[in-house]
Order: sequence, then structure tokens, then C-alpha cells
Amino acid sequence: MSEKANSPATATDTEIVRAAIHPAIGIARVGNSADEFFIGPQVTEPPAAPLGFYRDPQGALKRQAAQFRIYGYNAAGEVVGELTADSADIQWTAHVANRKAAWYQWQIAMDIPEAATTVLPLRNATITDPAARESLVIDGGVQSVGGKNAAGAVFEGMFTGVPVYLGELRTDDAGRLLFLGGHGVSASPTDSPIYIDSDPNSFINADGWYDDMSDGPVSATVSIAGRPIPVESAWVVTAPPDYAPQLKAERTLYDLLYDLYVQAGWLTAPSPISFTQDVYPILQRLSGLQWVNQGFATQFGFGGQNDFEDPEYIAKLTWQPAPGEYDVYQELRRQIFNSFRSPIKTDSNQLPWPWVYGDAMDVPAGDSPRQNATITATQYGILQQWVAGAFIADWGMILPPASLDDVPLSEQPAMLDRAALDFCLADAFHPGCEMTWPMRHLTLYKLPFRIKERPADVPEPNYGPTLDQQQALAADGPLYLQGPGDIGRWMGLPWQADTAYCRAGYDTAYDPFQPTFWPARVPNQVLSDSDYAIVTDPGQSPAVRQEAFANRTNWNQPLQGSTAQQMEQMVRIFGSMGLLEERIGLPDDPDFPAVMLVASYGPDVAPADTLTPQAVTLMATPRTKASKGANFTAQEAQDAPLPVRHTKK
Repeated sequence: MSEKANSPATATDTEIVRAAIHPAIGIARVGNSADEFFIGPQVTEPPAAPLGFYRDPQGALKRQAAQFRIYGYNAAGEVVGELTADSADIQWTAHVANRKAAWYQWQIAMDIPEAATTVLPLRNATITDPAARESLVIDGGVQSVGGKNAAGAVFEGMFTGVPVYLGELRTDDAGRLLFLGGHGVSASPTDSPIYIDSDPNSFINADGWYDDMSDGPVSATVSIAGRPIPVESAWVVTAPPDYAPQLKAERTLYDLLYDLYVQAGWLTAPSPISFTQDVYPILQRLSGLQWVNQGFATQFGFGGQNDFEDPEYIAKLTWQPAPGEYDVYQELRRQIFNSFRSPIKTDSNQLPWPWVYGDAMDVPAGDSPRQNATITATQYGILQQWVAGAFIADWGMILPPASLDDVPLSEQPAMLDRAALDFCLADAFHPGCEMTWPMRHLTLYKLPFRIKERPADVPEPNYGPTLDQQQALAADGPLYLQGPGDIGRWMGLPWQADTAYCRAGYDTAYDPFQPTFWPARVPNQVLSDSDYAIVTDPGQSPAVRQEAFANRTNWNQPLQGSTAQQMEQMVRIFGSMGLLEERIGLPDDPDFPAVMLVASYGPDVAPADTLTPQAVTLMATPRTKASKGANFTAQEAQDAPLPVRHTKK
């Protein structure tokens, strides 16, 4: 059971006997702004940020800080309260590292049948001396901080003798921990190539390169009036930027882990199910992807056949008959349900929803049932109950909390755990944006969402010069106790190479826009400033405005040249790539959405087109919950050649 299970709104027993850090897995994100940062999502449906919020005055991308809080529990497991510097003595400690360059190559998720014969060589395999290989590990060491408004605990390691900044610890005015990751720096001290055309396995396995991603455990010592309190530790992961911060993937990392724990009996599936909280998110996320992928915009976007943000359509989907009344919309619900790919995958048909690549995608589509992604078994079960009419028709009755202060105390720890992971991806683990396939293995966890930490005096086994599936999945293998840098070591090196190249519509003979890889974090096709200006210009003809709205611009357009050149450009200009921001449409205009997501680029990309005075006025208009639709998103594109890494091994 989760730590907050069965917690009342206010605990009657107020004696704190233990504490836990939340979120259990915190997510920081890199940015190239020298000083400015923001705190990552703390509720599952945060309001859209004001225009320009994610960039500093110079246009650089702000870092996303992971904030950690400590909650005290009584003997019954109920939440008593948050512990801050005003109520307890708190000393925070973290240890992060980057082990990518010393780990094995990424080629494929090693837990799927397609990887049965895969043998992974080490990255930088020509370096064999143990001391030299240890110099490939960027270890930020153990850093601590305590009190209010503290700073100065910096994680700096060395890559082959070159200093690398991995981030730092700070505290806020309540003594909560802030972890800031790196600035998105990737480089090769030896000027090694980022990609070698003649070596397909060099894709996201750049020898001689480092990046400043990191991960590791976060712990705290706590005493209340001199009485020590045991504290459950957490983990922090530094990830790439989120270029579509209002958007969620069809299956989030939270969904994946929640289902993992349900199948293991650690947690229970929701019952009874709520249309608003359980069913609608599964449907709406497809419509959210309209802002990041042209194919999704056509089918699920504004005015599309399955626009799950259309109030009239939603009314049908949430309708329930009175006793003895005919269920008019059950067949509609059934057809929608039948459009989803079953979690028990049997073929490589790309037509069922979601239109997202899987862990064993091939071009053109092969016969693997892992060609495409699915929703989880728990999500599938929710839709089955919805089809049967067994759901609470609560549409319009539940308002999502706008901030953590709006969440009841007993639910705040779980909300923090979920919000951090709800904006991370579960598909495709190829390898993914924030974390990859080891996260779906129960052996990694001691409790729901809490990673098992390897004691500092317990060395990890040496797996040798290569790693095969049997070693990767062995009981004494790398999927058990974890140390600093162990979660991120499976990811691409450098991170920009993968972010620049996991796109969409690789088989253009089938469809030029979908399936797609990671549009919720890395857009494919987006609504540009110039097209938004036309859409919101009442002086333009309806036909011209419709054409501008239907047009989507390639998010990767700033990246030009060969595969290696585009990767190198992404290393330099990642902070200026298109960031989706929420903007309103013309008031009372039924022909276009009331709110749109528009891509804005930074100073290292060609200046955006000048907006019309009308568009400038709209951009400056305050946005409220009333003017905001259900959820909004972003998009990317792909005109460059298919990276060999994305084909099935």
C-alpha cells in the first residue's frame, strides 16, 4: 500500500514516528540560463505559465528545479504534517553522478524478446585500464545543505580530467530542498565525432563525449525537539528540457509505474472509476497531441472526428441512462474502446491508438507486437468499465487543484509523487526522454515509487566487457540496488543527439506524421508565431485563417545538414528550440480553439515573424481557468534521414 493510503484529512494522532521525502522520484531539467530557474510541476493539472515564463530576459531556457519536501507520519501511517525548518532540524544530503560514458552502449531495451541475442559493448571500449575507465565517471560526490535559504553545495565531477558541473543544492525560505541540475552542456574534450556514419551503433553512443545529466539518492536527517525521526529517502533525476510543458503523453511514467505496482499487488486499481479523473485523461491526451503532431491534429484536434475537448462530444461520452432507460451512447463508447491497442499485443498493426512507436519499432513496420506502444492494463481496464457504463458521471463537478496548497494535507505526498512523473514519458523506451526500460522492473523498488539504494560500501558487480540479456536481467544484475548515476547511465550520450532525432512518421509511404516517438516532450509539428498571427487577425478572410491554423511547422527546422551536423547544432542551440506556450484566440470565435499552443524560439534561432497588433494584444490578455480548455500541448517534425539506431536490431 502507498504511504498515504487511508489517510484522513486531519490525523487524530499527531505524534510523528517516521517521515518520508516527497516526491519519491524528483525530476530536474537542464536549461542554459545562467541563473534563473523554476520549480517543476507539483500538481497534475497545473495552470499554464505566463508568456515568457520559461526563458530569462536574454531568452535562455530556465532550468527546472526539483523541490523536495518532508512529511511526518504517525504510527497508523497517516500524514500528520509537513516538516519544515520551523518545526524540525533538517539536514539534506544528495549524491549524484553521470555514469553514461563508462556504461554499455544503448542499442535496444534489453528486456524484450527482440534483444535476446543482443550483446552490448562498453562505451569507450578502447579504454581498458581500470583507472582510466573510472575517469569516465563524473561523480559529483556527497553534498549536504540545511536551514533556510542555504546555497553553495555544488556537484562538480571530472571527465577525463575536465571539470563538469552537475548541479547544486539549495534550500528555500521554509528549508525545503531545491536540486538544480546541469546547464545542458555536452562536449568532447578530444573533439571526437558525435556520430560516425559508418558505425550505426555510434548513434547516441558518442565515444569521447560527456553530458551533464545526473541522478542519485536524496536523503535527510530529521530531529524534532532533539528526537531523531527516521526518514524514507528519495531519488533525483536530471532530464532534458520539456518543450511542451502543458502536455502529457498518452501513457506517462506515472501510469506505467502505477500499473506495475497494481499488477504486483502493491497498489489497487481505482474503483469505482471517475469519468473526470480516470477515463477522460486517457482520451483527452490524444487531443492534446494535436499541438505537437500533424496526424494527431487531424484526427483528435479541434474539429476533428475524435476531438475529445469538444463539449458536445464530451457530453455524449459522460452520459448515463436513468434506470430502465436505453443506453444511447454505449456503442459510441465501445467503438472508441475498440480503437485502442490492447496491452496484450498480438501484431504490428499501426492503426490502433495510440499512434506512438514501441520499443521494437522497425521501418517499415515489421511483425513485432512491440512495433507500437499501448496504454497500461490498468488504463485498459478503466476503459472497459466505462464501456459497460460502470463509472461515476462527474464531468464538471471536479476542479483540479491549481497548486499544492489546494490539495488536502493527507493527499499532498501522493500528489507530489504523481505530478513529478506525470510529465515524464513511458513510451517509447528507445531509450526515452527522462528514464528508460529498467524503470518497469519491480526489482528496482523497495516501496511504490521508491528506488532501492545500494549502500555506499557495497560495490556493484563487474559485468565484464559486454552485457547480454541474461546478465542484464540476472538476480544479481543491474536491475536491483542502484547507486548514483545508475538510472541515467542507460540513456543516450549526449542527450541532445537523441532529442534531436526521435521524431515521427519515419515510414512516409504509410504516413508522414505518425506514429511518433516523444511529441509530448519533443514536438514534431507546431503552430508558429506567424501562423498564429494570421489565425487571430480578424482582417484576414476565413479561408486564409483556416489555412494558417491547419498549417504546422517542422519543429526541427532549425537543424540542418547531415546527421552529425544536426546533432552538433542541437548541442549548441537546444535552449533556443521551440517552446510551446499557451495563447488565447479571438473572443467568441467558434471557428478556432479558445486557447492555442504556439511555439516560440530563442535567440540562437532565426527571429520569429513580427506579430500583428491584434496578436500582441491577445498575447498580453490574462488567461483564466474559464478561458482554458481541458489541456493543451505541442508538436515536432522530421525531414532528416532516419537514424539507424531507431531500427530494430
